Amino acid sequence: MGELIKKRVNESIGKVVLIFLKNNFRFEGKITNTDEDFFEILDFKSRGYKLIRFDEIKEMEIRE
Repeated sequence: MGELIKKRVNESIGKVVLIFLKNNFRFEGKITNTDEDFFEILDFKSRGYKLIRFDEIKEMEIRE
């Protein structure tokens, strides 16, 4: 698992992210929290919180 992804997420709390997972699901929301294995987003579509494992990420885009 790339340390670059963890570093970028840790620096981007409060920013909007578009995430594509290895199982081809996609989520868009605001990063609200992070730890060693997971990060939490407030999902715009469901208006709920999602916990996503770093090792499930295929691709992501952080928006300013």
